[in-house]
Amino acid sequence: MVAEILGRFHPLIVHMPVGMLILAFLIELASKTSRYAQLRSALPFVLQVTVLTSLFAFLTGWIMPKEGDFDEQLISLHLWSAASMTITSILLCYLVYQKQGIGRKLYFPTFVVAMILLTVTGHFGGSLTHGEGHLTKPLTKKTKVIVTDVNQLAIYPDLIVPILKKKCYSCHNEGKKKGELIMTTITDLMTGGTQGPIIVSGDVSNSTLIQRVHLPEDDEEHMPPKGKAQLTNNEVKLIEWWISNGADPASKVADIEQGQEIKEILKGYEQGTSQLDGSKLDIIPAAEIAALAEQHITVVPESKSSPFAFAGFQRDTMIASSKLKKLKNYAENITEIDLSFTNMNDDMMSQLRRYKNLQKLKLQNTQVSSEGLRHLEELQHLTLINLYGTQVDDKAFSYLKKIPALTSIYLWQSKVTDQGVEAFREEKPLIQVSYKIDQSLFGDARLKPPTITAEKDVFEDSLEVTLSLNFKNVDVFYTLDGSIPDSTSMKYDSSFHIINTASIKAITSKEGWRTSEVSEKVFVKAGHKATSATLAKLPNKKYPGQGALSLIDLQKGTASFSDERWIGYEAEHMTATLDLGSNKPIHNIVVGALEDTGSYIFFPNSIEVKTSNDNRNFSPIARLDIPTSTAPNSGELRSFLLEFDETAARYIKVQIRSILKNPEWHAAPGAKNWIFIDEILVN
Repeated sequence: MVAEILGRFHPLIVHMPVGMLILAFLIELASKTSRYAQLRSALPFVLQVTVLTSLFAFLTGWIMPKEGDFDEQLISLHLWSAASMTITSILLCYLVYQKQGIGRKLYFPTFVVAMILLTVTGHFGGSLTHGEGHLTKPLTKKTKVIVTDVNQLAIYPDLIVPILKKKCYSCHNEGKKKGELIMTTITDLMTGGTQGPIIVSGDVSNSTLIQRVHLPEDDEEHMPPKGKAQLTNNEVKLIEWWISNGADPASKVADIEQGQEIKEILKGYEQGTSQLDGSKLDIIPAAEIAALAEQHITVVPESKSSPFAFAGFQRDTMIASSKLKKLKNYAENITEIDLSFTNMNDDMMSQLRRYKNLQKLKLQNTQVSSEGLRHLEELQHLTLINLYGTQVDDKAFSYLKKIPALTSIYLWQSKVTDQGVEAFREEKPLIQVSYKIDQSLFGDARLKPPTITAEKDVFEDSLEVTLSLNFKNVDVFYTLDGSIPDSTSMKYDSSFHIINTASIKAITSKEGWRTSEVSEKVFVKAGHKATSATLAKLPNKKYPGQGALSLIDLQKGTASFSDERWIGYEAEHMTATLDLGSNKPIHNIVVGALEDTGSYIFFPNSIEVKTSNDNRNFSPIARLDIPTSTAPNSGELRSFLLEFDETAARYIKVQIRSILKNPEWHAAPGAKNWIFIDEILVN
């Protein structure tokens, strides 16, 4: 009895040695570099844990009750490959302590052998659970065929098999035969298991498969078992319809009489085609693309010879119908439109009707609601729509189901409900709906950092600051002096006020989760008001802002670089000199900048501050080097704080250096890029 209970822990414990051995291998590889060399000291401990968990996993697997449900040959292969991996792990744990000689030479090859055995053992284990060939199935997948006429579908392979595969195969396959029942082939399905056939052709009421499905979910004989994904009402009705009409594996939908209810269900398996014909379209001229770029509309052709193109509006929060109309002459050329983070709303959605060949539409974080989606019904080729962070609710589904080629919908942080999504999935089983995160996937996942917000970035007397949380029941810790917070820092309970310039950094923490990355933001108290400012060189004529005045008017720019508060320099450095009117004590400088790598805008490479009393002789007083982004970043505002010992000065020279060209990882490496600056504040 005790051994049987202990054996049932095998599925729980088996993943621990897998994770530990992979971790050990990663530490081994990483520690070969100087940056992570210190990790090597942890390797012996990780390998010791690997050995202990491997032994426990092997023991529980040995005594695990098999109950005749598994293929004996697969069990044997899985068991002995696991034994080999465990023995190799023990040897590896011994060799890691060898500093020289043959033991040291054998260490890494043994590690490689252990990883190979881990892969083999995992493959056999996966085959036991999911069926033979589980690892290689993705390599043999056939190209998905778009079904435009459901009557041409073969009922068993096209309708019944996908249901059984999703809901039944995990327990009834060649490797794992619960009740000696295999459901992965039509022959085995019709043969049945230990209790005989589960399908009686033409007789639904006497088919055990249907009887089990209709039992109460708490019943031990209910299938699928409680806790596993259950068959939907429509799935059950399709299987019953197939059985009642003879359960013929070769029948097509058109061969069998369909009641009105079945006809409605089958409509959900039809899709429109998204194949486009560009033979009658002209390629968008380069001059037209350049003209649109001047108006902050990005147009990128699919290729030099293709008439089709992507259009993006660069997070512009001031677009209007007139701006959308600027693309009307090439509306049929556009296959993807990115309107995310713009002020797009229901009133402007009617403009999208003219984009007849549109396949992807990104509306995340806009003001669009369900009502605006009624304008999309005419888009016969639309396959993907992103509605993340919008106001759409369950009413959206009444419009989305009318878009014939739709295959993917993203609805995170919208107003749709579980009930609405499930009803839509029931009606349209082929459309993938992503609307919330399965919390069971997180485990020891990493938390997101808190969002730091206030009414404004620059203040005069005091400012209320709020740290917004992204999960419930988490702790937030923060600092005001720019230091990295930890669990000993100030704990956030409610919004707080600051009365001086502050570099706020914050983290979220929760037991069982990895602490978040650090979020940071600088809020600046307006100190000394500069009487004037001069620029060593004027900004680019495309983005002149208000010239030097933009640096001292206490007006912060928005996340859109088209905001006239920014001044921009292309492939050039910038130098500004501020005049405070008289000698005044100063102790920090704050420089506001924007980064939007997709628009070739990067944060400065460095900022250097010099002071003078006569506007001729300047002395360096502070310098800040800024790391270049290593991944795309869109519309991020940042205030760079340079602190120094208090000194008296009238003139302040700020030299801001650009990286000048896009880094190698960028989509356009080596192209000229920009720096955008909006404010220089002195305290």
